This record gives sequence, structure tokens and C-alpha cells, in this order.
Amino acid sequence: MDKICQNYKNSLYSGLSKIGKCLSSEKRIEILDLLVQGAKTVESISNETGMSIANTSRHLQILKDGNLVISEKKGNYVVYEIANTQIIDLVYLLIGVGEQQLADIQRIHNEFNDSCMKIRPITLEQAYEMVKNKETLIIDLRPEDEFNSSHIENAINIPMKNLEENLKKLPKNKEIIVYCRGRNCAYANLASKFLNDNGFHAYSLNQSYYDWQKYGNI
Repeated sequence: MDKICQNYKNSLYSGLSKIGKCLSSEKRIEILDLLVQGAKTVESISNETGMSIANTSRHLQILKDGNLVISEKKGNYVVYEIANTQIIDLVYLLIGVGEQQLADIQRIHNEFNDSCMKIRPITLEQAYEMVKNKETLIIDLRPEDEFNSSHIENAINIPMKNLEENLKKLPKNKEIIVYCRGRNCAYANLASKFLNDNGFHAYSLNQSYYDWQKYGNI
């Protein structure tokens, strides 16, 4: 009887260890963080992570073996996406635990924030209050495909790489909130600083659309 129980537990933990393997690489965690924003091709993931197509494909296969992602052939491309919403929760839980438990993560966040002068960081609570004023402009800095997948209501999409060329289109008489992929993305702080350097009144919401939704459901 004890042997049956032990074999049963061993089989279960062996299965769970596949998820641990998926999360044992910083690049696979980065890929998951990208995919929670929306479905992406192998080529897009390769470009975002700075890895070769071959290396990206190897990491994606490990994630697929762990049932964390699924794929679909669309024309000449293979598109990957998160397997289900629980995986999205897992990714953000991992990020949250890292921020709470790992001193290095906290130090990296603090040092980066200190290095960005002229930023006005705001919390989710403050941002929710600001958007009640319909004069507040919300800018989503993510690529167009991620914005189209999901975004804060009434936000406009100006990808970070296109921000400078769109400066003349932005109103200087409105307060601006910028956000991107969340706390592991530097763009919200950098965009806020850039806008403030150019005479705008911008705030950095260093949170993701997932965080926004979750806060709104509290």
C-alpha cells in the first residue's frame, strides 16, 4: 500500500517538475511575460528577446512540452499564445513573489527608478482616480498587436519606438499617463521622462493591463 502511494506521489511531482523546468530559464520567463500580452509569432518573440530563431524555438518547445503555451500555424508563421488564464496568473505571481522575496529584484527596481529623473510615478489607485477626469490622456506604449489584444479603456496606442515622431500630436494642456507591459518593462519610466523633458505633464504607471484589470475587480 505504501509503495502504491509513493509511486502515485512520485508521478504527480514528476509532472509538476515540468513546470519547474519551464521556469528555470530567464529567457523562458521573458517569453511567458511577452505572451501574456498577446499571441506572437516565433519571429516576433525572437526580435523582442534578442535570441536567434533557432534558440527561440527551442525555448518555446520546452514551454509547449510543459503545457504552458500552445501554437497554431497561420500561413507561413507559427503563432504562440498562453495556454490558459491560469498561466497568466502564474507569471504575475512569480513576478510578485520575486519582488517581495528577493532583495536583488527590489534593488534593481529602486536603482532604475532613482536613475530616471523627471518621472512622476503613480499607483493604480491614483491612476484610477485620474482617469475619472476625461481630460486625462492614457498612452499604451506596447506594440500594436499587444494593444489590439487588450488595453485600458480609452487609451491610445503609441509604441515606444514611435513616441518621438508623435510628440506634436500630443496635447500639452492635458495630464498624460503612460503604461507598458508592467514592472519588468522600463518603457513607462523612460517615456514619462522623455515627455516631461519636452514640456508635457506625464505620469509613469509602471503596471500592466493585467494589474489594471485585477485592481478594478477588487
